[in-house]
Amino acid sequence: MTLIGILLALLLERLLGHLPGWGRPVLFLAVMRGLHALAPQRLWRSLALPVLIVVPPAVLVWWGFGLIEGPIVRLLLSAAVLLLCLGPRDLAEDVHDLLQARAEGDAERAAQLARALQRGAQPGETHRSLVGALFVQSHEKLFGVLLWFFALGPAGAVLYRLVSRLPRLLDETAPDSPALRAADWLHAVLAWLPARVTALVYGLAGSLDDALAAWRQLWREPEPEHGWRTQTWAVLAEVPSASLGAEEQGGAVVPASLEALLTEVLRMQWRALLIMLAGFALTTTGQLL
Repeated sequence: MTLIGILLALLLERLLGHLPGWGRPVLFLAVMRGLHALAPQRLWRSLALPVLIVVPPAVLVWWGFGLIEGPIVRLLLSAAVLLLCLGPRDLAEDVHDLLQARAEGDAERAAQLARALQRGAQPGETHRSLVGALFVQSHEKLFGVLLWFFALGPAGAVLYRLVSRLPRLLDETAPDSPALRAADWLHAVLAWLPARVTALVYGLAGSLDDALAAWRQLWREPEPEHGWRTQTWAVLAEVPSASLGAEEQGGAVVPASLEALLTEVLRMQWRALLIMLAGFALTTTGQLL
């Protein structure tokens, strides 16, 4: 049922993705801004805030689904919850907007879109790049949510969606606060294993030898400023980026232009998604479907 729920949610996302405004975090932002307006400033900046925001919704979803007895109703509701937790916005839509702005010569809008794609969790300056940010966004919008949904069901998807979005919100409303530091730490904890699974899947979708070589190089580097947290995002940025090279006789070939590179990122995301779905099928049924 879990695999069917994932497939149903992904299908609905494709069908609904063309609707104007679909995928924008309207509900999340409305609720969070309401809480920000109601909560005392001291609580909003406190160390306990991320737990108070993230844990109750996840527990409520877990408890609510435990009360549902009908398998069909459970399937449909779990697919609906997963659908709401994917994104916000599809990575392909963001990349296409960026390529369109570049094609139209709108340098200001292209720079704005590129900055938006690099918002959120990032490795240190050494590993910061637009292509690396796309792979991080791919994990945050899609793969991380799918992995937590597969592990814990709808509660896992809600948990990771809230955890991945909260640091950006707190960076705007409570910068340099204990709440922001706790949210970053919690995000990194829940992303540690899924990020590495995503990086491995991307390696399988591209040049695995180059991906493993980049991974080994990261292991040999000195520990970054924020240690294991920064390392997680560096793995997500560097390993899939290295796997972009297509294996041909004479070595790996990387797309020459930025447009070709971004297009190949989207193709790799599609291949990686198919590989991950095959892994889910193998795990749940014992054979490839």
